[in-house]
Amino acid sequence: MSRTAIGDDEIGGYHIPAGALVVVSPYVIQRDPRFWDNPEGFDPERFTPDRSAARPRYAYFPFGGGPRQCIGHEFALMEATLVLATIAQQYRLHLVPGHPVEPFPIFTLRPRHGVLMTVHER
Repeated sequence: MSRTAIGDDEIGGYHIPAGALVVVSPYVIQRDPRFWDNPEGFDPERFTPDRSAARPRYAYFPFGGGPRQCIGHEFALMEATLVLATIAQQYRLHLVPGHPVEPFPIFTLRPRHGVLMTVHER
């Protein structure tokens, strides 16, 4: 995610000249232990209001932020919630034993080898 500086600025003690390309990495920021307990662990409760209150606003920005934030972010979150709830009501999913789950950070974060699952009806 990149932006062009419209004026001279200073960030973290570094001079940023006007016209410079500034690149922000969600992958790095969203795994920064200053903002996240156990940043590599699966912990959906890290997003509860009480645990999020002291966290900086842009410590998590999967859809960008500010005036250029993805216009579809609210729809995407609602759709993901509905799809996950629908699947979880009808099926149990289990990771195939021994299948590696390794992050592949390109423009978006993806599993390098996919996620192989077995599906069982509830």
